[in-house]
Amino acid sequence: MIRSFARSEAHVGMLEKLGLRSYMCVPLEVRGDVLGTITFLSAESKRRYEPDDLSLAEALSYRASLAIDNSRLYGEAQEAIRDRDEFLSIASHELKTPITTLQIQVQGILRRIQNVGETAAANGLAERMVAPERQIQRLTHLIDDLLDISRITAGRLDLHIEEVDFAAVVRDVSARLEETLARSGCALTVRAAGVEIGQWDRLRLDQVVTNLLSNAVKYGSGRPIEVSLTGDPEKVRLEVKDQGIGIEPENQARIFERFERAVSGHHYGGLGLGLWIVRQIVDGLDGRLAVESEPGKGSVFSVEIPRARRLVPDDLSGTSRESGGVLAS
Repeated sequence: MIRSFARSEAHVGMLEKLGLRSYMCVPLEVRGDVLGTITFLSAESKRRYEPDDLSLAEALSYRASLAIDNSRLYGEAQEAIRDRDEFLSIASHELKTPITTLQIQVQGILRRIQNVGETAAANGLAERMVAPERQIQRLTHLIDDLLDISRITAGRLDLHIEEVDFAAVVRDVSARLEETLARSGCALTVRAAGVEIGQWDRLRLDQVVTNLLSNAVKYGSGRPIEVSLTGDPEKVRLEVKDQGIGIEPENQARIFERFERAVSGHHYGGLGLGLWIVRQIVDGLDGRLAVESEPGKGSVFSVEIPRARRLVPDDLSGTSRESGGVLAS
């Protein structure tokens, strides 16, 4: 028996010196492919393997095969994710260049039209240029979302912390979206008087307010929207309230995931990234994001962010990380 599986005479001699009494060999097999074998040998104990031992060895082999296959599949999946993120990053940058050039040209045409003065031809051309400019802005926003998803999944969401007036950010975003709100028929009420100073990333705060307000416009078109900002010595709280379609309870946690939405994408545009990006930013600023909603009665999205981040030691690596979370009710 030893000679039947020994690889050489030296191997035969080594195995004979072990004083083998019993032997089992079971394959590591997954989906018809043999990945290897597991060999069991009995020597000093003089124990002889029985059919029950073979059944146990086969069960162990089955589990080991699954573990090996899962590890291989996980590695392939991680490689695919890296390829996807690299593609998104490259594609986004490549798209950004011609879009930026086109936007500059459209803005230049609009400025020339304004310089011509009030004429029927100029007014007609200006009206026709509004739609291209709006679509360019929409494409720019989508490209920025793709860039963000590649940065975030790669762990490269850089935050440039500085002293920021959150109330000023809210007012600036509201003014910038005034045309969008008017076009959708949404009356906006903003309660963000005074100043709310904290240590934040201004551009990312702008992104949070823009995404939440745009989300309210999309799903509450034609109905009033309320934005309020309040604060205490430790934190500030932003609320965006709409009177739109609302969200089913079972979907309220899912909407914060990538490419997820509570309704069909055929009826509402976008990539389903806005709320996911908001969550990543809020987490990075050590804040909390929540939604309260009832179908047919609108939604209230709230963000609480401390005026200064606190670092939480990582139990495993000894490094620091920001704390944060998502609540849905």
